[in-house]
Amino acid sequence: MTVRRWFMAIAIASGAVAGLLYYGATQRAGIVAAARDVEVPRPLLREDLELREVSADLVPDGAVTSIDDAIGLVPRLPLLRGQILISRGLASELTDLRSGMALAVSQRAVAVPVGAVNAVGGAVVPGSRVDVLSVPVLGRAPAGRTVELLSSSALVLDVRGESGAPFTVRDPKTPLGADRIASVVIAIATGDELRFADRIATSTFVLLLSSSR
Repeated sequence: MTVRRWFMAIAIASGAVAGLLYYGATQRAGIVAAARDVEVPRPLLREDLELREVSADLVPDGAVTSIDDAIGLVPRLPLLRGQILISRGLASELTDLRSGMALAVSQRAVAVPVGAVNAVGGAVVPGSRVDVLSVPVLGRAPAGRTVELLSSSALVLDVRGESGAPFTVRDPKTPLGADRIASVVIAIATGDELRFADRIATSTFVLLLSSSR
């Protein structure tokens, strides 16, 4: 092959590569996003959803690509307008626990009484992982009991307000005022049930955010 033909072959190959790169960069894909805020988990309506086009390279794993596939499903956590819907973040049925987690046979859900100050200033949300510290109350706990680590990296299933309903921040200007955190629901091992029941009656609690497993 002559030098001229070599240059022609290289030019053709370069053009083909450039064309493929351009084609890949301009490919678009439709993904489902929240058309408005959904503050309280409930079955999604068509009006809650919209289809957006993004570069195919930017579509996250598990993104919902059809509005019809999302209608009737329940978000495990509140949605913000424009937020992309991910399949693992949706449940088929409404649950009282906003994480939507189904407890394993070896687990139980327990509500730990705690206010915002002891719940990392209110930063604890469903899906968080927390370490649970038990601080004995003088006059209730047996003498000599010290601070204990009751649970490590426990999954937060829900955060509850004073009414017992899922905690939501209300506008302080409204007649109802601002709701306040009253308890945090966590998943514990079955064998820890009695220990938690005893500590709830004799202790106060402090939650610390921990890293995910």
